[in-house]
Amino acid sequence: MRTLPCVLVAILLSSSALPALAQSVAEVAPTLQTPILTEADADADADDPAIFVNAADSAKSLVVTAVKNGGIRVYGLDGSLIQTVLPAEDGRINNVDIVYGFTLDDGSKADLVLAADRGLDIIRAFRIDPAAAEPLSEITDPAAARAFPKRYTNDGTATEDNPVDDQNTVYGLAAWSDPAAGKTWIVGTQRHQPTVGVFTLMATAGGKVQAVLDHEFRGVTTQDGQDLWAENDDDPLLDFSPQFEGAVIDRTTGTIYAGQEDVGIWTVPVTGGEPKLAYTTRGSASSSFHHPDSVIARDVEGLSIYYAATGTKYLLASSQGGAHGDAPAPDAPYDDSFAVFDITKDMSLLGSFRVAAAGDIDAVQESDGADVLSLGLPGFENGLFITQDGYAADLNGLDGEVDSTNFKFVDWALIANSFNPPLEITPQGGDPRQ
Repeated sequence: MRTLPCVLVAILLSSSALPALAQSVAEVAPTLQTPILTEADADADADDPAIFVNAADSAKSLVVTAVKNGGIRVYGLDGSLIQTVLPAEDGRINNVDIVYGFTLDDGSKADLVLAADRGLDIIRAFRIDPAAAEPLSEITDPAAARAFPKRYTNDGTATEDNPVDDQNTVYGLAAWSDPAAGKTWIVGTQRHQPTVGVFTLMATAGGKVQAVLDHEFRGVTTQDGQDLWAENDDDPLLDFSPQFEGAVIDRTTGTIYAGQEDVGIWTVPVTGGEPKLAYTTRGSASSSFHHPDSVIARDVEGLSIYYAATGTKYLLASSQGGAHGDAPAPDAPYDDSFAVFDITKDMSLLGSFRVAAAGDIDAVQESDGADVLSLGLPGFENGLFITQDGYAADLNGLDGEVDSTNFKFVDWALIANSFNPPLEITPQGGDPRQ
């Protein structure tokens, strides 16, 4: 294992360095939604989606989703349920991603779903057989090690044992296969901690696989004078956390984009290097860490990349916020929105959108995870955006007392055309297998 320096050099963004404040957030309509999940559905709680493209029949492409205590749910492009994969005892599936054409120990190729099991601190793997009635079957090596058997002390100077019961476990997850290097990389964030592990996927005997830690990096624990370990049960504006969750790897450059929830979006090469803070959240008006020109409300969540056939790339970031129930809403209109950045050369902010209510489908609030695909699929010929909705059906004034979650599917063209100038729409390209 290689351990990179744990002190990151932050490129802090002053208000003057940020783009001019955009007062408007475009609204787009969802096309369809998956069935609403509640505690009655094996205690399922929707979190993170990943789109699987079926090479043989694109109409039978899949949407694989993490639903925490409920395990994994697999849906069709029409939102119908295809498969339920319940977790192992005490397991809790938090994030998922797709890997195409992984080479198993016998030389055969397999498409895989990788999943962060935060309950047991294991990165799990499932083989995809799109022709099967139940397409996912687990191939995690029983000997697979825990993702984070150790954790750093709060001052970052030492490590200590990390009991699973404390749930400082694998949390967010992203994956990418680098054909040039012949490696499959996995980014796994550590819950409650400013630590991000970078793993490689290894084929083992009998068609099994396991994730092996290659190196790690750590985010900051103080930002603009704000202690990120500070907790406050009475005032959410003074309640902070240093943890990461959302992550994505740019498949054209191997760059990791990782969201330190309260701080912002970091970038770093997947092979290692010096992480840089590319964009901050708004912080808090009650804190020394306060960036009112940012369009991302604490906290930043799911990250995904749209790959246009022209080479243009858009990073989509969930500006989750917390303006529901009894919490104040100081960051309107950016709560419950998605910021879009052009990352083709640098990281240029293009604007924001939210998924609004349409017909009998409610709006999206507090999105944890999302995925986007530029490649056209049947029913979504212009490309597809999928997001988790943390308050499906908008129950009880969004007080969160009743878990009610699902996933919304959105035609990419509705998002693209809500921007001025419009974002690119290139359904003839962006095949994730390429």
